[in-house]
Formats: sequence, C-alpha cells, structure tokens
Amino acid sequence: MTRQDGEGIVIAVRHQSAKAVASNTLKLQSLLEGYETIDSGNIVIESDGKVVATNAVEPTVLGVFDLPATDAIIVDEIKDRCLPGKVRLVNVNGEWYLGTYGKAQKFYVYTYASAQRYFEVVAAVAAGVLVLYSGVVATVVMVRRRADRRRLTDLLQQERDYGDKLAKAAREASSADSAKTEFLRRMSHDLRTPINGIRGMVEVGDANADDLQKQTECRSKIWTASGLLLDLANEALDMSRLESGQVDLELVPTNLVTLNHEVRDILERQAEERLVTIICDQQTLNHPYARVSVTHLKRLLLNIAGNAVKYNRRGGYVRLVCREVEPADGIPVYEYTIADNGIGMSEEFQQHLYEPFCREEQQVEGASSGTGLGAPIAKQLVELMGGTMSFSSILGQGTTFTIRLPFEKCTRSEIPQAVRVDAGDGDALQGLRVLLVEDNDLNAEIAQFTLARAGAVVTHAKDGVSAVERFAASAPHEYDVVLMDIMMPGIDGLEATRRIRALDRDDAATTPIIAVSANAFADDRRLSREAGMNAHLSKPVSSQELVEALAHIAADAL
Repeated sequence: MTRQDGEGIVIAVRHQSAKAVASNTLKLQSLLEGYETIDSGNIVIESDGKVVATNAVEPTVLGVFDLPATDAIIVDEIKDRCLPGKVRLVNVNGEWYLGTYGKAQKFYVYTYASAQRYFEVVAAVAAGVLVLYSGVVATVVMVRRRADRRRLTDLLQQERDYGDKLAKAAREASSADSAKTEFLRRMSHDLRTPINGIRGMVEVGDANADDLQKQTECRSKIWTASGLLLDLANEALDMSRLESGQVDLELVPTNLVTLNHEVRDILERQAEERLVTIICDQQTLNHPYARVSVTHLKRLLLNIAGNAVKYNRRGGYVRLVCREVEPADGIPVYEYTIADNGIGMSEEFQQHLYEPFCREEQQVEGASSGTGLGAPIAKQLVELMGGTMSFSSILGQGTTFTIRLPFEKCTRSEIPQAVRVDAGDGDALQGLRVLLVEDNDLNAEIAQFTLARAGAVVTHAKDGVSAVERFAASAPHEYDVVLMDIMMPGIDGLEATRRIRALDRDDAATTPIIAVSANAFADDRRLSREAGMNAHLSKPVSSQELVEALAHIAADAL
C-alpha cells in the first residue's frame, strides 16, 4: 500500500510465536553442540544480559536458559574479576574455577571449568610424563651401562690381546735374537775354521818348500777351505736378499741337460773326498731347452744335493733324477728328485727344517755342521721360481727331496754356444789385447797371470778414471776387450763404462766391456747391462771361467 498525499512512515509489525523464537535461539545453541562440559568446560553466551546459549543446561521450550545458581555466580565472578582473554581463578562456595571471557559484536562468551579437574588432569599428565621420562632415563642408563660394560670388556680384551701380542713379539724377538746370536757364534766358528786351515796350510807349505808333493797337498786343502768360505758368504748373502725381496731372476735360454751335467760334475768333485757316489739318472726331456735363471737353479740344486753329499756316510750314494711331468697351463714342468742313503733327519728337526739358522745336532765325521740356511734358501728359491718342494726323511736311512719347477721352453738356436778351451793353453787367447781395470793389486796380479798364461796382452788401469783416460788416449781398436771392476775409488766401473761409451770414436760403442766384480746378484748384472757392458762375471772367477768368457771375443778379434 502506498501513500498518495505526502511523505510518511510505514510501520510493520510481525508476530512470532514462542516456538519460532525458540527455533531462532536454538540456531546459536547449535554452535555449542559437541562441546561437552567434561572436556571443554562450561560455555555461556550472553546478549544484553540474557543467556542465549550454553552447554551447561538445556533450553526451555521457549528457548530460555535457566542457569543453576552456582553457574550464575561463577559468571558474575568472571565479569567482576577477569579481563577479556585472560584466565583467572575464581572461588565460589569454596570451590575454585578457572574462568575467562571474550567479547564478540553482540555477545559475551564466558567459559569456566573446575580447577581441581584440570589440576588432576595436569597432575596425571605430569605423572605420566614423569613415569615415561623415568622409564626413558632408566632405559638409556641401562643401555649406556651395557654399552660401557661392553666397551670395558672390549678394552680389557684388547689389552689382553695386546699384552699377548707383546708377549709373543717379545718371545719371538728373544727367540730371533737367540737364533741370530747362535748363528753368529756358529758363523764365527765356521769362518775361523777354514781361515785357520788356509793360514795353517800356508805355514806348512813354507816349512816344506822343497817338498813338491807336500806343496801340492797344501794347495789342494787351501782351495777346499776357500770354497767353504765362499759357500758361507753366499748363503748368508742369499738369505739376506731373499728375506728383503731383492732377488731378481735373470731368465736366459739354457740347455737343461748341459746344466744338469755341470751340477753333476761339481758334485762329483765334492763327493770324491767323502767316497760318495753320484748317480745321475738323466731321463729324456721332451723340452730340453728352457728359459731359466741359471745361477739360482744351480744354487738350488747344489744346495740340496751338496747337503746330501755332506751328510752322507762314506761309501754312500746320492741319486739325481730330472724328468718332465704334467705341464701346467701349457708350460713344461720339470721334476728334480735328489735322494740319498745318508744319516737322514729326526722327526723333530723335520718340523723346523725351513727355519733360518736351525741345524740338526747330528755329527758326521769329516763334515762341518753348516749355517742352517741351506734349506730355507732352497725353499724360498723354489717359491721364487713358482715351483714346489717336498721331502721325506727317515733317521739313519736317508732323505729324498722332490722339486717341481715350471720353465718356459725355448729353441736350441736361442742358446749361445760356449767355447771350450784350456785355461793353461798358451794359445787360447793368443794376441788378445785386454785393458784390465782393477784397483786391488792382488786381484790384478792374479788376472794378469791368468790372461798372460793364455796368450793375452794385458794393460792395467788402477781405477775408473785411469781406464777412461787410457781408452781415450789409445789408438782406434787398440783394445779388443775391457775387463772392468765395479767397486773402485773415484768413479766406479758403471760410470767409467758410461763415459767410455760416450766417447766420440767408433770403437767406444763396439769394444766389448765385461764386468768382473764381487757384486754377484741379478740386479748387479742388470745394472752392468744398463751401463753398457756386454757381460758380467762374478768374483771369485776361476781361470777357466775367465779364459772361456774371453775366448769368444778372441775368436772374433783375431
């Protein structure tokens, strides 16, 4: 309806029933559904001083909330004592409550709950936390104690193990010291014995200057005693270098049949004095030519077979057998068997055979007890060559060694042919011009005698500097060969060789230079080759060995 006569105010009135009013009130009340007093406390919402919603009581049919007297007092106390958003303790009828309130646009919201219940909950939670913390702490302490005990046990065990190791090391050191002391004592004895024999035979020879037979006998015994000294020196040096890993195998094409015969010849000379028979059963080899370290193979065989001669009875025998067995990965394997019917070894000593300085306390008439290094050296040489060695022995009946060694095969054409000459033949080196470089007067005298007796013409230089000067001052091709010592004052033989090779003249590069040195190992030979030398002879050099080494050169030079 509109008014036609002018402006006015229209007032409309709507009548709502109590049920409708209750329905609107319940919309706010519905917001509090789910807020249980036991969990969330009591919530009271007021508007214009009237309670319009609460979870403390249910509304009447008309939507009116009648708070219990205690709750009404609590709300009044909150109004008086609390600040918006701040929680305070209020006391009503002797009971404490935690209360607070907040203000919305049209409403005030009051919340409160029994402080005792919250304190009980907090106390329960704190107790639970304390119990849990105590349990965790107890568990940590227990684990830590167990770890500490385990660590302590481990430390104690480590200390015991360390103590045991120290004790073992001390025992081993003591044992090694005792063994080395005993070795030095025996070496002293074994060195002094042949030295005494050599000096004694010289005196005997002097006293019988006119007795040629006695002179010959003395020289023979001196030669035997000097050979023993050489064996002792070789064994001590071999053991030292084997233990330090400084032994290099120099593999060269070799006729194994010839090498075996050479070993047999050496053994026969050793066996003559003891009346021991050498039986060499040289079976047919499918591959008689192989690359081997001749020096080390001879040393190995002579070591084992030499002991078989040394510790044999008079009239006994030593049997040497060489045969091929099943090849390994296509490489021929050679089996050496060395058997004797000598004194054998006790079972106890067999357990220590390969230990350095260990010797059986058996005595053989006319034989020295040795150094105790022969078997350990042989064992290490076999392993160095990639082979195996085993033995069997019965005390009083004899010993048998079996050695298996793999050698790479080669052809006969690869083997240099040796020239066989007689060192005493005056024409063996006839006219060969030799520059002898030697700083030791005695060695120089021996070499000059040997070479001159074989027909060579010798010029002596006392050191490396003199050797270079003499060669540089000589006419081209004046010298057919240079025999060069290694250890000399000033510059050594290696440097002297390098300087000669560096001279600006044709024969400096082609003249053969042969090392004659007491440096007797494979790496010494390698160093000689690297310096420019053609060959290496190790002292002591026999007359026969020296003359045969130069015979090839003499054949080419003349």
